[in-house]
Amino acid sequence: MNTISSKPQLFLLHYAGGDRNSFRPLLENLHSYFQIETPELPGRGNRMAEPFLKNKKEAVEELLDQIKKTRQKNVPYLIYGHSMGAILGLEICRIMEENGDGPEYFIPTGYPGPNIKNNAPIAGLPRAEFFAEVKKLGGLSDEVMEIEELLDFFEPVLRADFGLLENKENKPFEGKIQTPVYAIMGKTEQYALNIRNWKNYTDADCECHIVNGNHFFINQNFNYLAQVIKNLINITLAK
Repeated sequence: MNTISSKPQLFLLHYAGGDRNSFRPLLENLHSYFQIETPELPGRGNRMAEPFLKNKKEAVEELLDQIKKTRQKNVPYLIYGHSMGAILGLEICRIMEENGDGPEYFIPTGYPGPNIKNNAPIAGLPRAEFFAEVKKLGGLSDEVMEIEELLDFFEPVLRADFGLLENKENKPFEGKIQTPVYAIMGKTEQYALNIRNWKNYTDADCECHIVNGNHFFINQNFNYLAQVIKNLINITLAK
């Protein structure tokens, strides 16, 4: 049973290969400020026994269902997503807006917004080539890439998540959301210099920031990220 609280809500959407525990350091920084919800796609974490999803539409519907079940409409909320979580989060923002309950802010990290990335599909590559591409894209931290047992564990989840995002049935995002966007990318990410592309996908305020680090800059910047999120909810509550 959900506990009713007056604290604002924060929905954290995990990256490819991630699960509901991917942002644990962020939870430790923010649990006293927010009711934190961590939706999780099947095939990992607490849902290891469930089959993977096949396309972006299925993933958005699955996360939306979890968000709606825990959403308390009497309090403001934010959506944060990293990489795949940012891709799916944008779609979720639009649907929540259409339902009359859009978030106060959308915080995408590790993603320059729609219709920029133009990488060849990698989900079906042989193992060595697959992980070479994952490393190039920043899809796993350097620490994980050095341990074969961890690669064995992450390989099916990563292949499924990249396959989900690469599915030819996926429709490109079109139009704009009405939610303010606060986007962050790591300086050495492939498309970091395209981050201002986010301004094309919201009719509200849009701030774009580049920080030191690679695709997983968040792992060294959880304190910074927590402060950003706290600042955004403070702006909301001060209105």
